[in-house]
Parts: sequence; C-alpha cells; structure tokens
Amino acid sequence: MLSSLHVKNFALIDEADIAFGKGLNIITGETGAGKSIILGAIVTALGERSGKGIIKEGAESALCELTFTDVGDEARRICEEEQIDICDGTITLTRKIMQNGRSVTRINGETLNTVTARAIAGALIDIYGQNEHRLLQDSRSQLAILDRFCGQDAAVLLGEISRLLATRKKTEEELAAFPTDDSSRAREVDRLEFEINEIEEAAIKEGEEEELKEQFKILASARTIKENLYGAGEALRGESGASDATSAALKFLAHVSDFSEELSELYNRAADIDSMIGDLYSDIERFADGIEDDEEKLALTDKRLDLISHIKSRYGRDVAEIERYLEEDKKALQKLMECDEEIARLKAVIDETKKEAALAAGKLSKIRHEQAKKLAALISGALEDLGFNKILFDIQLSDAGTVRESGCDEIEFMISLNPGAAPAPLAKVASGGELSRIMLAIKSVMAHAEEIDSLVFDEIDTGISGRTAQKVAEKLAVISGSTQVICITHLSQIAAMADEHIMIEKSVEDDSTKISVTSLDDRGINSELTRMLSGTLITRTVEEGARELKELADSRKKELRSSMKF
Repeated sequence: MLSSLHVKNFALIDEADIAFGKGLNIITGETGAGKSIILGAIVTALGERSGKGIIKEGAESALCELTFTDVGDEARRICEEEQIDICDGTITLTRKIMQNGRSVTRINGETLNTVTARAIAGALIDIYGQNEHRLLQDSRSQLAILDRFCGQDAAVLLGEISRLLATRKKTEEELAAFPTDDSSRAREVDRLEFEINEIEEAAIKEGEEEELKEQFKILASARTIKENLYGAGEALRGESGASDATSAALKFLAHVSDFSEELSELYNRAADIDSMIGDLYSDIERFADGIEDDEEKLALTDKRLDLISHIKSRYGRDVAEIERYLEEDKKALQKLMECDEEIARLKAVIDETKKEAALAAGKLSKIRHEQAKKLAALISGALEDLGFNKILFDIQLSDAGTVRESGCDEIEFMISLNPGAAPAPLAKVASGGELSRIMLAIKSVMAHAEEIDSLVFDEIDTGISGRTAQKVAEKLAVISGSTQVICITHLSQIAAMADEHIMIEKSVEDDSTKISVTSLDDRGINSELTRMLSGTLITRTVEEGARELKELADSRKKELRSSMKF
C-alpha cells in the first residue's frame, strides 16, 4: 500500500508529508483548495509528464516521493528483474523535476528510466482521474480492460502477436525492395556488375594517390629541376667551385696542422667540409640523373590520377570507403542473382508469420470470450451494489476480419439501465454520473483480479448525490476492506466512511498562496463534515448531524466489511 507522500516545492506546496493508512483514505477541502495538486504529485512521481507550473515559483526543482510498504508479488517480480533490492517489502519511488524540463526517477536509490518506473508503479497503484470515465467510450480502452482481466496468458499472446506483425512488416519491406519485373532486375544487375568491374579494375591502393601526385609534380617540372640541380653541381665541382676552394684551403692547413691541437682541429673541420661537399655533389648528380623527362609517363600519371579522382567521386572518399561500397555491391548482386530463391523465402516468411499471428490471435480470442463472461458477471454484481437495479451488462466480441496488434477482436460494452430495455452500447446510453459509477465498478473488479495494492479516485462522486452517493460510499468502504483506497471527494456521505481523513486548505501569507495538509482527528473530522453539510452556516443541529452521520457510516462500514461482499 501507499504509506506516505513527500512533496517539496511542488506547485503551491512548500513542503508536505502525508501519511496514508490502510482502508479508505479520504481527502477533502473547499473547492479550489488544491486537492487535485495532491493527486498531481502522485501521478508526477509515477512518471506522468509534468506540465508548466509544477515547480514552485523561485525554486530550482520540485520533488515528489512515494513510499509503498508490503508490496505485492508482481511489483517484487519486476524489481527483481531490474535488480532493485526490496528485501524489507518497501519501495520508495522518487522523482525530481528540474527547471530545464529534465527529471530523475529513482526507486530505492536506483536510477531508472520512466518506462520501467511506470511498469513498477502499475503493479502498485491504479489511479482514476477526473473525466477518466470517458475512456469507457473508447473500444481500445474496453479491450485493454478485458485483456488485463485475462491476465498473463493474454499479455504473452499480445506480445507474440506484436512480434509477429513486426517481423511481417519488416519482411514485406525487404520484399518491396526487390525489382518488380525481370527488366528492372536485369538493369539493376548490369548496374552492379559495371560498378564492381570499374572499382576492381581501378585497383586503387592505399597511399597511391599521394605518391602519384608527388611524381606528377616532378615529371611536370623535370627540365627545370634538372637545370637547377646541374647548376648546383657546377657550383660545387666546377672550375673555381666550392670543391676547389675547400681543397686549396685543406692544403694550406695541412702544412700547419702539426703545430698545435687548435690548428689540427681547424684542419679536421676543413676536411669534413670537403667531404660533405663531395657527398652533396654525388647526391645532386644521382637525383638529377634519376629524373625522367618523359612526356608519355607524365600523361600516364595524369590519366591515373584522373581515374582515381573519378572512382572517389562515385564510390567513396578513401580506399576503405570504396572497398565497403564494393562489398555492398557484391552482396546486392549475389542477392539479385539468387533473387527468385530470396523472394520465395521472404514470401514464405510472410505467409508463416501471418499464419502464426492468426493462430495466436485465435488463442487470445478464445481466452477473451471465456473471460468476458466472467468479467461481465462480476461487473454486473458490482453495479448492483452501486444502486443499478435489474441491470443488464454484457461484453460483446466480434471478429474484426484482420489481425492487428490488439488481436482479431472488436469489443463493445453493452448495458441496459432500465428494465425491459434492450442492451445498447455503453457510450450511447450512460450519463456522466452513471459512467462514473460504472468505472468504479470496473475498477473494483479489476483491483481484486489484478491484486492492485492501492486505488486512487479523484472525485468519483461527480454527477451523483442522495441515495446514489450513499451506494458509492458503501462500495468504496467494501473495496477498501481488502485494497487501500485514496479518494478525493466533495460529498459528506463518502467522507464519513473514511478510515483516515486528510484536509487540504489554501491560505495567503505575505502575498503568497500556500497549501497546508492536515490529518484530522475525531474532532477535526466532525468539524470538516459539518462544513461539508452546511457550508458557512454552522449550527448545533448540523454539528449533531455530522456526528451522527459519522457514527452511522462507521457502523455500516463495519457491517459491510464483516460480510466482505464484493
């Protein structure tokens, strides 16, 4: 069950801690006091998208934290799959929302994505918000209710159908990618063969283009390079060149090199220079002799560079990318050459997935038909408890004629609200107040079937009063005998059934609007019931009436729970 809610900097709330107990937890307050903010904090913690105004003005973030104790088997199972420790049976779900729109969700300190958090929350608590009864008018929602009642077997089959349909769609897309006729296929084969031959014949090697560019530059300027190299050689070894000068200097220094170490060092340096000049001349001469002044080779190099540029412009920026393109072409060509076999294989996959999906949908439909009767009977009983006399409620299933992700069934909730009237689609005959009670009946049945720990109702009393309100109050008392119920209400009949009564008040302090949350004692409960009965005009008679209303409600609640009629 939900044992507590901690809220900080959320909407108009600075900080609040609300403790919930077993049984029926009632939340009341004046219209506009902020009761729905409490529900907003709960659904925000559970992962619902947060809107504008969630974070209190002036704060950097808002925090909503729910603590669940004595959690059920399904929530434990999901937590075990996610490796979340709940050895003490407690789950603390925390969500922090920042000003930039980001949020962080944690369960027992472990950061989780919103999808996983919602899955865990779905096993812990079910929330009925204002106007949610309108979902009953949607066939998809009706089918979802039945599938939830059908349990794990239906969930497994729905997952299988979804997987098969996804496989079929992907296979159909692969099949559509094949050419539709022989001429188109032949053109595609020609294209692929041409590209493969062009790339393979080019046989470009890694680094080849850079080498050719360097070679091209030399070939294109061969004469100029040779002339300058020969000029440099002449300057070194020609008449009156550097070599003759250093040789002459070396002879002079040889006559004096023995006189001192310093003169010997000068001689050695001159000898090194003479040797270096000789080596440099040899290298220049060798390089000059190696340069080819070959117009034909220049043309061939230029042509090769043009080919490389062409291949790169069509198939990739570098050798690695070109090779990947070549491999993809080869695979595509092989696939086309084996086209008939591949098309036959894909068609077989499509046919097989279609048959398997139809088989799974048939199994699901059988389960739905079996469980629909049970669910209709349970909802009918719950509706009788809520004041519907001689009601006829039925769930009609029909073949949709095709298999979709939801299976092959169409659904319609049928109801007759008046004796003698033929059942008609629920969406066409039920008023808003009646839809609220019908949704309450469905929620009560589903909570029992799914073993939901907590149910939350936001103004389930919309559009009802009098004896009908009393029936709703009694139904809530019965449900809360086995499942924790948290209910926001404006009706005193419902509020009087509370096991725990929480009051929400709005006040203005220092030009700032604030909301306070108070858990009421017996005196506070009587005061709040008095307000709900009379408004601002409070008399002793009204106070006595409120006290009597509470006593009668407690007595009736005890009576109902002792029988535990569901």
